Amino acid sequence: MRDRAFAQHGLVGRDDLRAVGASRQAVANRLRSPDWEEVTRRVLRLVGTAASGEQRAMAAVLDAGGGAVVSHGAAAALWGLPGFDLGAIHVSRRRGASGRTTALAILHHPSLLPPAHCGSRHGIPTTGLARTVLDLAATVHPARLELAAHAAVRLGVTWSALEQVLDEVGARGHPGTAAARSVIEAGSGRRPLGSGLEGRFLRLLRSAGLPEPRRQVDVGAGDWVGRVDFLYDDVRLVVEIDGGWHHEGALDVRRDKRRSAALAAAGFRVLPLAEDLLRRDPAEAVRLVSEARRRARRPTG
Repeated sequence: MRDRAFAQHGLVGRDDLRAVGASRQAVANRLRSPDWEEVTRRVLRLVGTAASGEQRAMAAVLDAGGGAVVSHGAAAALWGLPGFDLGAIHVSRRRGASGRTTALAILHHPSLLPPAHCGSRHGIPTTGLARTVLDLAATVHPARLELAAHAAVRLGVTWSALEQVLDEVGARGHPGTAAARSVIEAGSGRRPLGSGLEGRFLRLLRSAGLPEPRRQVDVGAGDWVGRVDFLYDDVRLVVEIDGGWHHEGALDVRRDKRRSAALAAAGFRVLPLAEDLLRRDPAEAVRLVSEARRRARRPTG
């Protein structure tokens, strides 16, 4: 029991004790000794262990039970992201996992919290670093979110990992999705498009059972032509989403025509899709992609 407590910032949960076969009477006997005290009816503290933010965070997780993890700003503090502390403890537990409440933390009930989105920091179950950044998007200013995302990348998270988690939680209507996508696209050198328009396009393709193209690809034959929104390598089809193909200025129009001609000369077909079409008639947008892929497969000449 002491070894368990030392590994958990001086704490053990009654769930831990039941797991190793401790009876209710054995726990009661421990509490009658001067060595242990109750934090809550579910959490015991080894007397004399140092009080700390980490101990409070661990207590909140043990009290919430049922796969609970430290999340949001508290997880950001544990991961060492600048500007966050353990003043307020936030804990997430997947919706429906348990009916427990806790007075030790602000409790969140996300609909999606798979094991892949979770980890451990200082021995405390937490959301993983990528998921932590995405959770912050719902609660902090975009400028602060941007700083947190770049700090997470410096700690080893990749922009693609952040994007993958965003695509997974964004499909469930996760708060802050638009702000997070803008930060990720800007940070990874991608041109932000509206409110996650590129993500919307990919979800449409998945729903229709179409293969996914590569995103933000540098293309050209010999000389660099440009970076395109999407590329189907198998049929050399470029898909651009409202990406500079429809401008009103004469200079812009000439530039876009030169770019289109250069892509055609390099052997690419180009399918421009207007933002309005994706929002107004997504089924038609999917049909156009499918038809463009079919036509691109046809032999020429």
